Amino acid sequence: MYFLNFVEYQKATYTVKTNDLEVSGYQSLRRTTLWKQLPDHLVKQALSNDLFSVSVYKGDILIGMGRVIGDDSIYYYVQDVVVHTKYRGKGVGNLIMHNIEQYLKGEVETYAFIGLMAAKDSKGFYQKFGYRERDNESPGMYKVFSE
Repeated sequence: MYFLNFVEYQKATYTVKTNDLEVSGYQSLRRTTLWKQLPDHLVKQALSNDLFSVSVYKGDILIGMGRVIGDDSIYYYVQDVVVHTKYRGKGVGNLIMHNIEQYLKGEVETYAFIGLMAAKDSKGFYQKFGYRERDNESPGMYKVFSE
C-alpha cells in the first residue's frame, strides 16, 4: 500500500487511517468550521459513497480529514479537507493532501479532471499540490439546494 501511515512532525506523532471516516468524526470536524451542519443520515450516505477518505488522529482524537468523491473514471473531486483549528499549521493538511495525491496517482488515468473548491485563504496551500485556478474563460459555478 502506498499511503503514509505515520508521520513525525514538530515532535507530534499522527496516525493516518484510510477509508474509515465515520459520521461522528466528520460532524465533529465540521463544527470547527463555519460550514452548515448536516443531518447525520445524509452524512452517513455521503461517506458510504466516498471513493477514498483519509483521517488523521492525534492519539484517539480525529484532528483532520479529507475525501475524494466522483465517478471513479474521469471526474474526481477533493472534498471536505478540514484540520481542527488547534492543529492547523502543523503539517496535518499536508499529510491529508499527500495521502489524497498518492491515492489519485494510483487510481486516475490520463485526462481525468480533478477538481476542488477552496476557501480564499487556502488557494496557496492547494497550489503546492499542482492545483490551479480556472481562468476567467472557464469560471466555476455552483448551486446549493436549501429549504
